[in-house]
Amino acid sequence: MSFSPVKRLAAIFGCTMVLAAAMPAFADDIAGDWLFDTSKFAEDDCQITGRMTFTPTKIKNTYTCLFVSEQICGKLNGNLYIRVQQSCTAQRIGKQVAIKSKVDKVEERRPFMPRPEDWYLADNFIVQLSNNKAEMNGEHYDEQRNLKARFWRDVELVG
Repeated sequence: MSFSPVKRLAAIFGCTMVLAAAMPAFADDIAGDWLFDTSKFAEDDCQITGRMTFTPTKIKNTYTCLFVSEQICGKLNGNLYIRVQQSCTAQRIGKQVAIKSKVDKVEERRPFMPRPEDWYLADNFIVQLSNNKAEMNGEHYDEQRNLKARFWRDVELVG
């Protein structure tokens, strides 16, 4: 079966439009949902992962954010597991994003420890937005350590 050049062009254009509509429209902002992880630490036995949501404020390039982080460690660190709810503010200057966090609640800690909020340090980040606006790379920091950090947009794939 052969199609005329006009029909072929129309089909290509139609497919292109469908694919473009399925792609998320990433403006220059960071609003929306992101997943993140850090490099491993504590003898390569622990890692922090999570999901963060950025919401723009009335001030340009300033965001509020909420996230849940999980610190997961292996046998070397007593199979430690901590799930923490945190709130944050983020400021974007050019491609750089600074995220300052506060621990709201330790949702779960294994093994159990009384008053875990007194011991968990907030997860702060300084990252750089990639050219495609779909990834941020940089550093995680708290009072004890600096780690590499990577964020990527939480986008569901269209099947």
